[in-house]
Amino acid sequence: MIDHATPVAPSDIRFGPDRTNFLTSHRAQSVAAREFSRLTDAVVALTKRAATLGACEPPTTRLSPDRCIVQLGPVALTVAHIRTGNDVPPGGQLLCIIWKGIIAARGDHVPERSGARRVPPPPVSVWEESMVVSAASETTWHWHPNGIESTGYTSPELAERCVEQLQAAFDTAQRDDLPTAPLS
Repeated sequence: MIDHATPVAPSDIRFGPDRTNFLTSHRAQSVAAREFSRLTDAVVALTKRAATLGACEPPTTRLSPDRCIVQLGPVALTVAHIRTGNDVPPGGQLLCIIWKGIIAARGDHVPERSGARRVPPPPVSVWEESMVVSAASETTWHWHPNGIESTGYTSPELAERCVEQLQAAFDTAQRDDLPTAPLS
């Protein structure tokens, strides 16, 4: 039996030993996939609800295992779980970005030789947040902006936060597009 503590490698001190032990395990990979799915499912559901309440078109969504794009009229939200080969920080990073512009194109077919095409302006980022994960187990999974010292969010809480930002960007875009009355 070992009667002394095992020293923690300097790179692990930043994240805490409990955090790295669970997050570097194979079990954490499946938990990460489930948490990302919970997050994106909540984002899509909340955006559809916001569109219904706001009496606007339903959102366009594009989902893949590590990415979610939700286009709500003239604005969009992208959520991407970015993992590196060695997963430093453990659990990877989550990148949430609100865009003004078209990210999830409708996919309308435009023939090559139909003449001049109207090309929409490139999207512009209006809000973004990068998050790291803290978890000593599946039940303690939290997404933290600006490092694990900051307040953490569960996946449903983070979805609400992101959709609130998307709604604010949508409202701003709607106000910006309103015609102004000429000055007399």
